Amino acid sequence: MPPIALFGIQFTLALVAYALIAWWYVSPRLAGLRPESALVPLVWVHAFRIIGGTILAPGAVDAAVPVEFRTMIGLGDIATAVLALVALLALRYRVSWALASVWVVLVVGLLDTVNAIIQSMRFSVFDHALGVNWVIVTMYVPALLVSSVLIFIQLRRRDGATG
Repeated sequence: MPPIALFGIQFTLALVAYALIAWWYVSPRLAGLRPESALVPLVWVHAFRIIGGTILAPGAVDAAVPVEFRTMIGLGDIATAVLALVALLALRYRVSWALASVWVVLVVGLLDTVNAIIQSMRFSVFDHALGVNWVIVTMYVPALLVSSVLIFIQLRRRDGATG
């Protein structure tokens, strides 16, 4: 089986599984919370994007994976994780810009994720050994996407409640 086909199958199945978890279990629980409180567990998912920095470690992926790609992916994930931690602190301490910081995490995180997907195709990275990064992309990225949708829903819910 071509690596990209395996990736597609694994990614899709994980995305469906996370979406079902969100629909059946997470969303009903969050519905009873204030949007600001509901955002906290969703943003925590993004705080662990630091795992994407693994691609920067020596030997983490095949040397044939371009350095340009590795750097872009690793630094993008680490930057988004830092933004998520800032947003969590802002939510925790109820600062006036807390929701704005969550919007920043959402937008930057989605742009980083979409760019990573596009660049992985551009550089044909799935043709190379990715080590643990294969698991990150097929199991964690779908969770990021689902949590991003839930974050958007909560932010819009908040806007609807005040606007």
